[in-house]
Amino acid sequence: MNIAQRNRIIVASSLFLLLIAASFIFGPTVFIIGLVAIATSFIIEFLNSVARKEKFDWTTFWITPLIITLLTTPTIIDQVWMVAVATGFGVFFAKAIWGGEGKNVFNPATVGLIFIALSFPVYVLNFFDPVAQLATTVTPAVTFKSNPGVIVQGFQFMDLLLGNYAGGLGTTFKLGILILGLLLMVLKISDWKIPVTFLGTYFVFSLINYLSKGIAFGDAFVYSGYSIFMGHLLFAAMFVAVDPQTQPLYFKGRLIYGVLLGFVTWIIQNIWLFNPSAPNTDGIIYSITFMNAVVGLIDVWTVPKVKDVPLVVEEA
Repeated sequence: MNIAQRNRIIVASSLFLLLIAASFIFGPTVFIIGLVAIATSFIIEFLNSVARKEKFDWTTFWITPLIITLLTTPTIIDQVWMVAVATGFGVFFAKAIWGGEGKNVFNPATVGLIFIALSFPVYVLNFFDPVAQLATTVTPAVTFKSNPGVIVQGFQFMDLLLGNYAGGLGTTFKLGILILGLLLMVLKISDWKIPVTFLGTYFVFSLINYLSKGIAFGDAFVYSGYSIFMGHLLFAAMFVAVDPQTQPLYFKGRLIYGVLLGFVTWIIQNIWLFNPSAPNTDGIIYSITFMNAVVGLIDVWTVPKVKDVPLVVEEA
């Protein structure tokens, strides 16, 4: 087993732990959603390896379906075929046709999720409130966008960390996301530069936005802090943006990538040119896919310069 395989196993295990946590919040049917996604990914990855006459690597097909599962809604169990469609589309068009593991330009999970988000928006935006035991289209992230004070006053910070509220299947348990995300950084499986600059930039733009609206600095600071824990943002920063295949290669590039991710995500989630009241609270899948497209350009900009080394000629 090489280092890349070991790292994939650790990341997949972390995601599976979040799936287990989701089962306590939303019920055991989340495992069915995960199983459908994993099975779809396995079939496509296996057939791809056969078609290319390559040895099948059993560590390559877990991460994408688990991310897709965790970023979907618990109510998608009623249309679970959409999970198979998202996984199949993402794995095939964003990974397999590019040559397989390590050769993809775009994150397969976000590509698959964009496909079903654009094709079946009604189902994708239908969530489940585990407290009221009712389906709902209103999540804390939706409410926070129009009235952050309601969420700050109505939700203790620990409530947001423990995730017992309507939201993404695996993105509400923020405490687990933080712990596992930090663990991946400590093990140097993910690079801290991207999550820190991503979330930091989002925080700064949120703070500027609230201050520009005349909100007192103390409240604006708290609102900006809460904004980091809304929707899929924290999960995406810890597990999606740090995908080793689609992130920049160099130190400066990763800093630039994280800053631009934070800016683009904030723009998508907060500024709508044609419909300012549009309730889009999770533009993560769009911003990450967009930034994947410019990673090559960032790499060109940030190639480390080799310092001039004086030529030493040895005397005979």
